[in-house]
Amino acid sequence: MRNCIRHDKALLALDALSFAKGEDGSVFVHNPIQGKSQMAQLIRARDWGSTALGSLSSWSQELVAVLNVVLASPVPMFLYLQPDCLTVYNDAALPIVSHKHPLALGMPASSVFAEAWETVGSEVNSVLNHGLILRHESVLIPLERDGRLQDLYWDYCYSPIFEDGEISGVLCIVQDVTSARLAREERDAVAARLTQVLDSTTDSILMVDRDWRVQYMNPKALHDSGPLSNAVGKNFWEAFPGTIFDGSPYQVEYPRAMHERTAADFEAFYPEPLNIWFAVQVRPTDEGIVVFFRDVTEQKRATAALMQAEKLAAVGRLAASIAHEINNPLESVTNLLFLARGSTNLDEVHEYLDTAERELRRVAVISNQTLRFYKQSTNPHEVRCDELFGNTMSIYQGRLLNARVRVEKRKRARHPVTCFDDEIRQVLSNLVGNAIDAMQASGGRLLLRSRESTDWRTGRRGLSLTIADTGEGISPQTRKRMFDAFYTTKGIGGTGLGLWVSQEIVERHHGTLRVRSSQQPGHSGTVFTLFLPFDPVLR
Repeated sequence: MRNCIRHDKALLALDALSFAKGEDGSVFVHNPIQGKSQMAQLIRARDWGSTALGSLSSWSQELVAVLNVVLASPVPMFLYLQPDCLTVYNDAALPIVSHKHPLALGMPASSVFAEAWETVGSEVNSVLNHGLILRHESVLIPLERDGRLQDLYWDYCYSPIFEDGEISGVLCIVQDVTSARLAREERDAVAARLTQVLDSTTDSILMVDRDWRVQYMNPKALHDSGPLSNAVGKNFWEAFPGTIFDGSPYQVEYPRAMHERTAADFEAFYPEPLNIWFAVQVRPTDEGIVVFFRDVTEQKRATAALMQAEKLAAVGRLAASIAHEINNPLESVTNLLFLARGSTNLDEVHEYLDTAERELRRVAVISNQTLRFYKQSTNPHEVRCDELFGNTMSIYQGRLLNARVRVEKRKRARHPVTCFDDEIRQVLSNLVGNAIDAMQASGGRLLLRSRESTDWRTGRRGLSLTIADTGEGISPQTRKRMFDAFYTTKGIGGTGLGLWVSQEIVERHHGTLRVRSSQQPGHSGTVFTLFLPFDPVLR
């Protein structure tokens, strides 16, 4: 086997040479350097006889074979040849030699690369003296290029060249990796900054690939996931089984983001073992999806408490209105009974009692409507706009009369809407009460309108309820903050929760609540439009 290898090497060396026959029949080597590259031509033209290497024709077949391989290579290569470690290189190495070319050809390597020799000279000598094979990756070696010293990074290796079993030089294969090194450093710096941001953010972040494998969880996500924090590397649905349930927004929105590249924002409860409400944002990426989530359990509890507080406050306000509504007929009944006792005319007594009975029926109607108004429904059901408006307006008759407000109704909607009717009545009560307050000083008109319409943003059909007044209007400053919790213009008479709670209720019903208002003389007033889709998904 070894004889075959030596035979092949000999053939390779012979193939690198061309031979010619002299006039006397002798054979001599002619142009042993092959190829038409720039460096092949320069090497053939160089007067090597003036160097320690001697004339080109005296070079060994081994050296010529190696040199021809170097010249044919597309990779930058150098030969440092003994004696004097003279430099030979190929066309691919010209950018490295730079402005030192062509004088560098045949010059000692210590002169050609004087600025780097302190770094690489000892390694070259180790190869020459001990036959070592050395390899380095991404080493910083400053080099003079275009007349100035530049910090450059190199991959390179040294191996010995042998002639007749003796080391006669060094083969250096080199690659400038400065651009790749700087790009890698920049990438690593960006990744480090990104990791720092992800680690310090107050949002939990989770990344899932297209095979539904959890690829990353930042420290906040690991903390918020508690006993489920060992999810990295696992299938998402297996690692977080609490996301799978009837009507789960996780099962709807995550696949949509993954396959349809549609972003989504939602709130959802995660059951045992977490028992946490999460506000979730899911965004598509080229690799899969990234999920941002926050624990909003306390916020949900606080919101529920505030909504309950506003409901109690509304009950208190309505109790005062109801007391006023009931007080009037009760006073009439008292007077009528007094008159009946003092009358001796039986027909007159009957008339008094009939009138008293009508007043008592009025009290009963007010009581029943009030109970219906605040009857809590645990499930959404269909209700018509007449029922919503009718039950709401019945408790404001006294205030409307005292404020000299004329009510105008335009009801065109016939289709029922599915909702939590007690919550929608609370919204309407807030809007009607605010409208009466706006006209308290000088009276006016209260317009109630219903119609079937379309939300052009979503294309969903639904019910539009309009409450408009001719009051003093709302200033631009107030309009900016009117839906903020605890913001009120009524002083101690208001909680600042009415419109905020109303907005929360409307959003729960996937509806909208819009407002227009003017304070222009002769055209003042406010219009609230409540849109409720016919088929909301309510939980």
